[in-house]
Amino acid sequence: MNILAFDTSTEKFSISILKNNKIVLNLSKILNKTYSKFLVSILKKSLEKSNLDIKKINCILISLGPGSFTGIRIGIAAAKGLGIPHKINILGYNNMDILVNSVDKKIKKNVITIIKSKKNDYYFQVFNTKKKPLTKTSFFSIYNLPKLFFNKNVVFSGDLDLDLIKEIKKRKKNEFFLYKKKFSNARMLINLIKDNQYIAKKTTLDPIYVYNHYAIKN
Repeated sequence: MNILAFDTSTEKFSISILKNNKIVLNLSKILNKTYSKFLVSILKKSLEKSNLDIKKINCILISLGPGSFTGIRIGIAAAKGLGIPHKINILGYNNMDILVNSVDKKIKKNVITIIKSKKNDYYFQVFNTKKKPLTKTSFFSIYNLPKLFFNKNVVFSGDLDLDLIKEIKKRKKNEFFLYKKKFSNARMLINLIKDNQYIAKKTTLDPIYVYNHYAIKN
């Protein structure tokens, strides 16, 4: 199985390539507002570096968010541009699924996945101990933290910057548990697939919109 997976939903781009069921390339770098300029060339160079012809790719996996509206759209367009001419299967994935399933199975707590949005806003979703969603993906401001963040039996996973960690610790009377994100989203996804862990994938490549002024699709 040959898989090309990449994530353009945040300012930190990531790509991972699985070749003959072996991970042959992992790359992450800050691209932010330069996706439209560099993305396609990075994807092609990554395939060349992996000695893998695009025609040999069985599946392209692209993040549908939540994250940057512009970044996600550029990523989807790039995936279609590479895949459609060669009739490659293109599937989308939810970043929240990657974050919750990367948490060690030994941890028997509800999981709150968090992704940095813009300025002082963050996306989040809550999962139970079996990693099934308890809420839909929503958002919050660092100045208005959801009450469930202060429950006892929870562990956080994702993009928690120092400001958010300080704010939670300031108000949380119980012990604060943070499952540190070890790898980029694309690499975590490939690791999960390689370990035969189930990750939901969508054939309809619709970005996941969360904010109220967008249509909610998650």
